Amino acid sequence: MAHLSKRFATLTSNVRSSNGLLPDGFTFFPRFFDTHERQLLLTAALSQLDATENIRVRRLQIDYRARNTISDSDPDEHLFLPDCCYSFHEVGTQSTTPLCFQVSTDHSNFPKGHYDNVIRDYREMRLTSWPESEFRGLTPVLDRLRALYPSKNTQTHLLHLASSGEILPHIDNISASGKWILGVSLGSTRILRMESPTSAVSERFDIPLPSGSVYLQR
Repeated sequence: MAHLSKRFATLTSNVRSSNGLLPDGFTFFPRFFDTHERQLLLTAALSQLDATENIRVRRLQIDYRARNTISDSDPDEHLFLPDCCYSFHEVGTQSTTPLCFQVSTDHSNFPKGHYDNVIRDYREMRLTSWPESEFRGLTPVLDRLRALYPSKNTQTHLLHLASSGEILPHIDNISASGKWILGVSLGSTRILRMESPTSAVSERFDIPLPSGSVYLQR
């Protein structure tokens, strides 16, 4: 545990906002997972999302893999299929890129369709458990992440954005998502923008979320 805590400290980013300060309670680990760890997490997450697809989409995925040689030039991107092989809400037509998952305080009243009004071109699911017995080495990867949890009673959501997908500006509802959120970014880099909804002075910061990065917001 001491070794992990030391490693966490050395990976914490010094990203600054428009007023030169990070928001209170926000911690960022830009290189938390190495290439093997993030590929393992990404493969496991995609397998869970793919399992929710209908038969037609699953057949498309099988057919695509049989007919195409998937490039491994990018350690993460080659794990994704084209958009046509997934069922996205309000889907675009370009190739797919990022996936992230969030862990937060468990609330049984978390509403279905929570993402509907603020996220475009996506697929998502609430994950009740990781397939740790199906993926060798997944448990120690998850254990490293679990060591960051401020509390043990949690819920996990997987969110897969198409390349045209985006999360629109919104204010988190802590009665639904809980007192903290831990996010993991896998795939293409996206920009996280945070602004204060109450401050009279403009307070904003933008931070790239590369694949394998983790952030904790309390």
